[in-house]
Amino acid sequence: MPLEVACCSEVGLVRKINEDYLRVLPEQGIVALADGMGGHLAGEVASEVAVEVAVEELHHAQRFLEMDSAQALLSLGQAVERANASVYMLAQKRPEMRGMGTTLVLALFHAGRVFYAHVGDSRLYLYRGGRLRQLTRDHSLIQEVVDHGLYANRGEAREAGVGENVLTRSLGFDLNLNVDVSDVPLRREDLFLFCSDGLSAPLSSTQIENLLGASQLSLESKAKALVRGAMDAGSTDNISVVLVRVV
Repeated sequence: MPLEVACCSEVGLVRKINEDYLRVLPEQGIVALADGMGGHLAGEVASEVAVEVAVEELHHAQRFLEMDSAQALLSLGQAVERANASVYMLAQKRPEMRGMGTTLVLALFHAGRVFYAHVGDSRLYLYRGGRLRQLTRDHSLIQEVVDHGLYANRGEAREAGVGENVLTRSLGFDLNLNVDVSDVPLRREDLFLFCSDGLSAPLSSTQIENLLGASQLSLESKAKALVRGAMDAGSTDNISVVLVRVV
């Protein structure tokens, strides 16, 4: 199925540099988005290295391997693992970059399905039939305490002082990494949203759903409207969005 793509990435209202990084290869069906963290410029480096290595690894596998469902999921996982190793090894060589890390969402649209892998709290959503569904689950402290029943929901956890941006899993901190992989079948007019937490933190699922459902807007306008909505809601982080529509 052919894909229509729109991207938007902004430094936001507070940060001086944009540590988010994204890359899209529409003809190959590859999308990657990362949100870096670390010292001066290190987060920016981590996100770029992770995305470029992961995309290159996945594209290489796509060219030379028979991509059935099992191989697609395996290739995604391996691409993220190699990206993690690249960020980690660079940090070991460059003392000023020690401690840098990044989230990553990587996807492959192939054979009527989207295969995806993720680490961290950058997200992938599916908007289908007027309803928004979060496909990824955050690797964050606040999500873990809710999952373990310590708090009823994220709002209650925030009120108790649990940090929203404390990650339990990210690229660059250890050579051993657990990567979540999954897939869903595609339908015509499906709309997929990849985003950093600069978007998902200030906007509720209902707000995102309403913006994606604005039928009078082009895909590019929807991407810009999402970023503008996050800024209007007071986002203090970089804000990045990739929209992919199955046409």
